[in-house]
Formats: sequence, C-alpha cells, structure tokens
Amino acid sequence: MKVSELLHQLAENGASVTLRGVEGGHDPQLLRACFDSRLVQPGDLFCALGGYRTNGRRFLSEAFERGAAAFLLQGDESYGAVPHLCLPASWTPREMTALAGIIAHELLGRPSESLWVGAVTGTNGKSTVVHLLEHAMSACQVPTACGGTLGLRFQNKERTILNTTPPADVLHAWMSEVLKGGADAVVLEASSIGLEQERLSGVAIDCAAWTNLSHDHLDIHHTMEAYALAKAEMFLSLQSSAVALLPAEESLQKLCTESSAQKIIWSFQDDRADLRGVCSADASGLQLQISGVFGEGQIESSLIGQHNAENLLVAFGMMRAAGISAEASCAALQTCSAAPGRLQRIAPEFQAQLFVDYAHSPEALDHVLRALRNAYPQSRIGVVFGAGGDRDSEKRHPMGVAAGSNADWCVVTSDNPRCEDPLQIATAVEEGVRSTRCPSVLELDRRSAIRLAVERLLPGDVLLLAGKGHETYQEVDNVRHSFDDCVELREAVACLA
Repeated sequence: MKVSELLHQLAENGASVTLRGVEGGHDPQLLRACFDSRLVQPGDLFCALGGYRTNGRRFLSEAFERGAAAFLLQGDESYGAVPHLCLPASWTPREMTALAGIIAHELLGRPSESLWVGAVTGTNGKSTVVHLLEHAMSACQVPTACGGTLGLRFQNKERTILNTTPPADVLHAWMSEVLKGGADAVVLEASSIGLEQERLSGVAIDCAAWTNLSHDHLDIHHTMEAYALAKAEMFLSLQSSAVALLPAEESLQKLCTESSAQKIIWSFQDDRADLRGVCSADASGLQLQISGVFGEGQIESSLIGQHNAENLLVAFGMMRAAGISAEASCAALQTCSAAPGRLQRIAPEFQAQLFVDYAHSPEALDHVLRALRNAYPQSRIGVVFGAGGDRDSEKRHPMGVAAGSNADWCVVTSDNPRCEDPLQIATAVEEGVRSTRCPSVLELDRRSAIRLAVERLLPGDVLLLAGKGHETYQEVDNVRHSFDDCVELREAVACLA
C-alpha cells in the first residue's frame, strides 16, 4: 500500500492526518508498521509513539537509517525528505497508539479478518484457557495459534515475548505469518495493561471471554474499578456479530451493558445463566457437567480444582462460539493436559505430591491451595512462595494471608524481586502468613527455600511451589538469571535421594 492510499483510507475513516515531506511526488510503498526503531526494516512505516518512559520521536534518525519509508508523527515537525503522516497535537498518546494498531492491520491486509479470533481476559485463568483452546480446537481440525504469557505459538514454532499481550505491530505481523502458515484460528490472552495500551487495536475479535476479577495490578490501575473498566473495554469494542462470554457477577456484566455483542453468561452457581457447569473433583481430576444454550456435555479431565473446571467451561463456550459441536468440544477438551507451570506435577515417583504453579495473586494462591486441599484432604500441605518486586505492593500481605489460611506450613522466599529489596518484599508477605498463625520460615534464597521445603516432607504430604510457574529465570536488579522452578524441584528431590 502506498502512502497516498493509506492517507486516503485514514481520511475515509475520519482520521485527521496531514501529509508532509512528499516534495517531488515521492509516494513510497509501505510494507508494514513498526513501533520499535530497533526492529525497523526497509519499507516500514515507523510509528513514533509516546510511551511511559520515552517517546518514539527520539528514534527517528535510527528508524531512517534502518530504511523506514515513512513516519507516523504527532504535531507539525518534519524530519528530512521522508513522508510524514502527521496527527493533530491534541491527540492523546493512547489515541495515536490505537490508530497505529489499525494502520498495522491495514498494511498487512487485515489478517485477523481471515481468522477466527478468540480473546480471553481476567485476573486468573487466561493462560490455561488459551492453552486448552489451542490444543482442543486443533484436535477438532481447526489449526489454532495462540499468544500470551507462554509466548506466541503455532504448530512447532514458538516465540518468547516480553508481555502477555504484545504490541499491535508485533501481533498483526504474527497473525499474518500464522495465517500464511495455515492457521484458521488464533486465541489470545488480553491483559488489562495490554487493553489499556491499545495492543489489540485493529484486531477483529469473534469471541471474547472474561474469566474472573480479583486483586492485581493496582500499581498500574490504582483502583479495582479502574482495573475492571480496563478489561471491560474489550467487550465494549466488539462487533454485533461477536460473542461475549461473561461471568455471572452483576457488577462485571453492568460494565459491559453497552456492548453490542451477543452476551452469554456463564456460572457454576446461577441456574439462570446461559452456560452452566456442575463440578466434582478429587486427586485424579475433575468431572464437569455442562448445560445451557450451547447444549449439554460432560468432561472428565485430569486437571485439578474448581478453578480449572471454570477454565474448561469457558473454553467449551468459546469452542461452541467458533462453531464446533458440543460433543466434539467435550471430547477434545477431555484430552488436554495442564498448561506448563499451572498445577504441573513434578517427580510423581517421589513420596510426596509436588506441584509447580504460576499463582502470584491472592485469589490465585487461594484457588490453587483449595484445589489441593480438596484433592488431598488427609495430607499436610506446604507452600513455597514470594511476591514480585516493582509490582502491586498491596497484594503482598493478602498473599500471605491466602497461603497461611490454606496451608499447614509456609516457606516465604524471593520471587522476582527486580529492583526492590528482597527482604522488604518477603517481610510484607510473611506478616500476612503470621496473621493466620500458620507456621512459617523466611528463606530469601529461592533454591535453598525449595530444598528446605523438600527436606521437611513426609510420605503423603503435598508441596506447592508457587509464583513463577513456567518462567525460566529469576529477575534481580534488572538482570534475568537462569532459574526454573520445575528443574530446581527435581534437583532438590534428587539431592534428597
């Protein structure tokens, strides 16, 4: 698409854009949009966006040197003879980022419109639902790519990303790639921060699901109301042809009242809900009975816990929204294993039951420990966990309370302290544990904490190693050191043997 063609399309959509730097009729072909000057390739439109820490205008020269064919800027300044698409100075950084996402989609031929796109938001469960959908839909002969905390993945190709929801330029380019590679569907995790930063701008979503809402990310959103609103925005932007799967909480439904999508309410308690589930669970897994507008079905799964029954119900609803039969959906979901680092069983031959989980919020920790308590009602349960640094500090004490209220003993340690004092973080967490009178030990070295916990285990005990899940690093002072909870737990067992 040439610069002039893009300008014409933007004008038709009501965007007030001025074109500069086109002396001599220069009208280059644009291949794609790029938001990161370090990744610019010849023929790219470099979008000089405003960010939290810096502004893309600082990197125009680098983008030019790398071959940028044109710039998207804000204001009237010019930079050499490169064509500039200039937005009014009155536009907010968010408005500019949203437009850049739409442009990225346009330049690549609108790939999301040729795919079935599902998006999942919620404090907990996003990664598991996306994991379930990728495997189950592919098993139903719908080649499905997925993106989220576990990375971008399609078939045997995986790519690590820094954010749960990548920037719109990366997302659209990846969707174009998987579409060409044979994908029929894409399922995505939609984080509240990603939605607030317009990372899904331009994506044509066919089905959006909301898993739950609980305390997290208040360092960014400041209040639970603002946190909920950030998630609700995805549903308010859906087309009338889309499906919105919403939990039965009236407060969340109220936020989505103005959504034009078809609303499907899911619940395990409300008999009036459109999609209903009934669950029974033990150490071998769970049995889920499904009924409602999407038909009836039964899933016998090896996944543990009520929270995973909820994840399965949401995944079932999204598969039905994609046109897959109830029978096929249940059969495919029944074969799915746990996502990496989500109640992942380690060293099953060991005398105690060992699990690694990504739970790093109060509600997630509560859900996972309750699931283990229900599965192993006669067992002593220990938990090794901490809290991340440079993140929502208000959840540290509640995390300690959640652990202490559900476990028989705790070892408080470091998670990813980042640039904060590990002792200060751990002390806040341990205060929460102590308020429940649960026995606890503080050991800042995570490797030592894991080995200490394993040494305490008796036959039949259960140990949960929580907080980092699938991660293969520990971040300290902005440096990521190699560290894998699954590997460390196996090595602790081997050392004991």
